[in-house]
Amino acid sequence: MLKKLIEINNSLITSYASDERKLERQFVISNLLKNDDCFFELPIEEAFSLLKDLGISDYEEIYLNLVSYENYNK
Repeated sequence: MLKKLIEINNSLITSYASDERKLERQFVISNLLKNDDCFFELPIEEAFSLLKDLGISDYEEIYLNLVSYENYNK
């Protein structure tokens, strides 16, 4: 799932080339996603905000998947 989020982020970076504020946010997200454990380290509110900024509508379900026990042991 993290790889899919990185793909979405990269696509949004390209899309927001003319919107400096949105582009900057996507660069911040890009740096966060470089850490495979970022969702385990972020407060839940920030993780939800990050997922919303990526356009994820079912962000709560995705978040639970990202911080599942199975992903923790990888």
